[in-house]
Amino acid sequence: MTAAFGVLLLALTSCGAPASYTSPDHLKDAYVEHGGECDSPQDVPESMLSEGSHGILCGGTSMALLIVFDSTQAKDRYLARSGAGMVTYGGDRWVAMSETPDVVRELGGSEITQ
Repeated sequence: MTAAFGVLLLALTSCGAPASYTSPDHLKDAYVEHGGECDSPQDVPESMLSEGSHGILCGGTSMALLIVFDSTQAKDRYLARSGAGMVTYGGDRWVAMSETPDVVRELGGSEITQ
């Protein structure tokens, strides 16, 4: 029974994108894996985002801002201060904002509307 449970758990966790990303680079790698362009990623200083925020800006045919937060409170603080304008998907401690939803909706989060 334990071996069967382990196989089921492995099958469930290997399907789809992770619910959380550990760093902006981890989120960028997932973004690129799902078809996003980020050939020359630019670090976005915490001072330009919000305290506890770590981001990367990706250019190309569509711009994307990928942010990982130290806590859900940091994420909530950022979202309260930022304006809409780009399609935004996010999870517990991350957000991905893009001009088009095609790639960011594949990252495993939910759409965030403001």
